[in-house]
Amino acid sequence: KNLMEGQLKLGVGDTISRYFLLQHLESFNKSYPAIKIKIINKTTIELGRMVKSGDIDLAIINLPLEDSSLEVKSIQKVHDIFVAGNSYISLKGEPLSLSEISSLPLIMLDSSSRSRQYVEDFFKSKGISLNPEIELGSHDLLLQFTRIGLGISCVVKEYSVDFINNEGLFQLDLEESVPVRSIGVCKLRGVELPPAAKKFIEIILSVTKM
Repeated sequence: KNLMEGQLKLGVGDTISRYFLLQHLESFNKSYPAIKIKIINKTTIELGRMVKSGDIDLAIINLPLEDSSLEVKSIQKVHDIFVAGNSYISLKGEPLSLSEISSLPLIMLDSSSRSRQYVEDFFKSKGISLNPEIELGSHDLLLQFTRIGLGISCVVKEYSVDFINNEGLFQLDLEESVPVRSIGVCKLRGVELPPAAKKFIEIILSVTKM
């Protein structure tokens, strides 16, 4: 209980690991170096299953996730945007309809990604299907492929700032933006967390503004 020993079992997706989790893990590890940290990288759906099976204490996931057995708390808002490189400079500053976006050579995460599913669901609600030419398993690769002109990628704005500022990418203007969503932390409903997991959530919430 004094966090002089124990283990934190945490599940998280690759993109969230790099752009959100690292700073909090560093802070936690400096404050409680005796706690062993176990990290599992999976998709949102897989992590939800692992929380329910008890394989992990917590998961930091892309929302929404509909599961009545899980308790979910939003911890950061994120914006899904479309970005392009110099090969598509003629599109810069031009308001584009969702239909026009769908007709461009798109680069997106693979179909198992909750982030991609969220964007696709939004387009489907408008009667538009997305058929990407390239599907990738990494947010970083989306940005790299876009930088060399292979297409237009759908990325998380908060995780793409460096590329937009320093690598010649620009955000496309949409007539109708993808609704803001969140990432969140989830645990098994009605089950008390181990002390290390409780403290980790406290650290996240102390520095995260929604």
